[in-house]
Amino acid sequence: MSQASVQSVLFYNEPAIQLNAGGYQAVIVPGLGANVVELSRPEEGLSFLRTPDTIEQLRQSGQRYGLPPLFPPNRIEGGKFSTPHRNYSFPLNSSDGKVFMHGILHKKPWQVQTSGVREDGSVEVILLMNMNRDGEMYAYYPHEFTYELTYLLSEKGLEQHIRIVNLSDEPMPLGVGFHTAFKVPFHHEGQEQDYLLQVSVDKQWELTSEFLPTGVLLPLNETDRELRHEGIRPTGEAYASHLTGGVIQHNGLDFYGAVLTDKQREISFIYEVDPAFGHWTIWNDDGTSGFICPEPQTWAINAPNISLPDEATGFQMLAPRAEWTASSRMYAEHK
Repeated sequence: MSQASVQSVLFYNEPAIQLNAGGYQAVIVPGLGANVVELSRPEEGLSFLRTPDTIEQLRQSGQRYGLPPLFPPNRIEGGKFSTPHRNYSFPLNSSDGKVFMHGILHKKPWQVQTSGVREDGSVEVILLMNMNRDGEMYAYYPHEFTYELTYLLSEKGLEQHIRIVNLSDEPMPLGVGFHTAFKVPFHHEGQEQDYLLQVSVDKQWELTSEFLPTGVLLPLNETDRELRHEGIRPTGEAYASHLTGGVIQHNGLDFYGAVLTDKQREISFIYEVDPAFGHWTIWNDDGTSGFICPEPQTWAINAPNISLPDEATGFQMLAPRAEWTASSRMYAEHK
């Protein structure tokens, strides 16, 4: 097994950081959204995340590759919502010009605070987004804040630690998510039809034709119920659903997250997610592009505009000078 290391490399001529530890390799591109564009076990022929083929793909469609941070996640209808403190009006940046979508942090350069090999043999990189009054978001999201992402790589896989601090003098709306793109198949000799996806879901949001919740929560349909049990085929036909989270069983234990399994080889890619991410969007584009996105979100799509209690939508306000933290982990499991 290769020695733990942190290296400065180029990812299609873009500066990147390559982490190696515990048989895993991760590549992070700080200048393009701090996106984790690769997580692999090279000696086993396993590559778990959808890695872009060109730097232009990452620049133009970073939300479709790797592990991009969304702030806020998914759609805000009309780009507008109100809180008791102020009215918000976000730019309409979706392809149809109707919603504010995914925020901008997945497209912006992040600072590398520190990186290196730790005493325990794991490797670490800490990335920082500092949004102050000069930041691009301030015009429509007038809050100063910092968003810190720490990645630890070891034989335990890739740990992710999030820390967001509200530096402003009034409460700020907080919605956090990741557009996590799993590669299907992740084994170099794998076949898509041998893969199943399980996700810890509970209920289904009824959606409009524009993929916005109506405010009605429904029981899981027949397909989505299988996410809690044997799993569903992640590719083959188009799939898109928005669901609430709920604990399932994995290896006889309570589990919150997603599991993508190569049934032929009995290898699983485990995404153990912080329960603070109480909602999931699961999406595979047209179903024929070789990936599935189980996207954890702290709030439901368009949460600020849903007429339900915050406990149901996940909408929250972060108090002045307060911090919000969450942790998740990705790793391989052999049966």
